[in-house]
Amino acid sequence: MIDVSLPHTRPTSSPHVAEFVTRVLERLKPLTSEPEIHNHVHEENTQETDERTQAVKLLKTVLKWLMASAGRTFTTPPTVPTTSYDEMKQDARTCLSLMSQGLLYPEHIPLVLSGLEEMTGSRSWHARFSVLTFLQIMVFYNLFTVLSLPTEVLRVQKLVMQLLLDEQLEVRDMACTTLSGLLQCQFIPLDSSLQTQLQTLSQTCIPKARGELASTGTCFSSHLVRRHAGVLGLSACILSSPYDVPQWMPQILMELSDHLNDPQPIEMTVKKTLSEFRRTHHDNWQGHRQCFTDDQLLVLTNLLVSPCYYA
Repeated sequence: MIDVSLPHTRPTSSPHVAEFVTRVLERLKPLTSEPEIHNHVHEENTQETDERTQAVKLLKTVLKWLMASAGRTFTTPPTVPTTSYDEMKQDARTCLSLMSQGLLYPEHIPLVLSGLEEMTGSRSWHARFSVLTFLQIMVFYNLFTVLSLPTEVLRVQKLVMQLLLDEQLEVRDMACTTLSGLLQCQFIPLDSSLQTQLQTLSQTCIPKARGELASTGTCFSSHLVRRHAGVLGLSACILSSPYDVPQWMPQILMELSDHLNDPQPIEMTVKKTLSEFRRTHHDNWQGHRQCFTDDQLLVLTNLLVSPCYYA
């Protein structure tokens, strides 16, 4: 019995959830330091302190508690015996997946988003990547609850846009997937403000000459990341409407076509988006083509059947 008050009985005296969680988190501190999180690959032959060893053992137990508290029964297929750390990583992934599917009360949404926002500052890109995988499942399972809190909707949008500008390519790609899903279910409105923001990012100039780099005092990679973020955002818009052609889509397709000769990974993003557009709109193309002007159809046809498309 934990913090339970039953009729005609005395309240339970212990354990109290808040005090218990505080004690557990205190003992897990050796695993929450920044160097420890950044070095997510553990070497089995490294010498451990007793404090860290005890923290690892406690973490394994906590993961089992969290999975059990999710109220889920599941079976795992037989696997080859693995090390204890491999097992702990699998438990952590399973635990994170189950927690993201939990139904939340409105007062819990700000607390969850605060934790996710804190994780976006982690030096480990794996942690930032996990923020997005957790966020999209959490939002879909609590869609109407989050939509009832306009301030939190804006926080989710800001979080996704921040990770769309992440320095790590894998994180940016996952942010694109997350944004596409949120646009598709109309959690984030595809209004003129968002389109303008994405278009501005996609038009970021990439310095070409060393002299230009020196004169601006900026880094080539930072410009490339911003431009790629804008292209990924425009791609997310296209991918959010896989079976129809909204009024805004033809113009965004034309803007994406302007980036077909950009440096990698922008070029590959554009090609993948055009390929997916062709696949999803092929069956009803005779109707979809009526949404494009003659000039737009000419550009789109050249893109989808030209040799550069298959390069």
